Amino acid sequence: GFKLEQKRNGHSFVTAEKGERYAIRLHNPLPVRVAVNLTVDGINTITGKPSGISDGSKWMINPHSYITIRGWQVDGKSSRRFFFTDKPKSYADWRSKDFDKDLSLNCGVIGAAFFWNKKELQRYYDNHPTYVYTPKPTRFSYGLGSSCEKKATRKNKASGKSRSKLEEEPGQADDQQAGTGMGEKESHPVHHVKFKYDTGMYKVSQAVLIYYDFPTTPSPNPFPGISYAPEMPY
Repeated sequence: GFKLEQKRNGHSFVTAEKGERYAIRLHNPLPVRVAVNLTVDGINTITGKPSGISDGSKWMINPHSYITIRGWQVDGKSSRRFFFTDKPKSYADWRSKDFDKDLSLNCGVIGAAFFWNKKELQRYYDNHPTYVYTPKPTRFSYGLGSSCEKKATRKNKASGKSRSKLEEEPGQADDQQAGTGMGEKESHPVHHVKFKYDTGMYKVSQAVLIYYDFPTTPSPNPFPGISYAPEMPY
């Protein structure tokens, strides 16, 4: 099945279960090929190295298609399964020694950045033109839209102070508990293709991000206190 996605501080979030195997399904909604830089805990899922948003090895997806990535690609014929584990047992933590820095600081996030060729996309739309009918607005509908727009503008101005708080990440590195390990090996043959892209998600803010962590457990209180039933008016 699929993990139930939640929203936490404006970000997509899923609850992890220790030892649970998982897979990532990537969808290409475009009518042309796309290359996807997929990272788990900041590690490229093909090379096993920290990856910039556009310079990492990428998965190719055909137009209007899906692919499912179940693990880290360890050679041209096989991969090893993704599974949720404690951060000190994660693949990112294990790889830290090879880079002389703590890669587990990025545990708890899955990122996917999509890239495509602008000319390929333009060529498709030239051969498959899309016609959009826009009805002329009536006086009533125009006035209603204008009013709604003004209300939305006032609301945005009023909420401007709290915007930065809503954009905070779901968790901080020091309290992140979960990471992704490297599990059992399975068959997953791949091959290299040449693809020139020039358009896509070159900023982290444009990429698809999903955060994850174990469920939080409230700390027990040794002195919960004693209280009596409040009285209601007689």
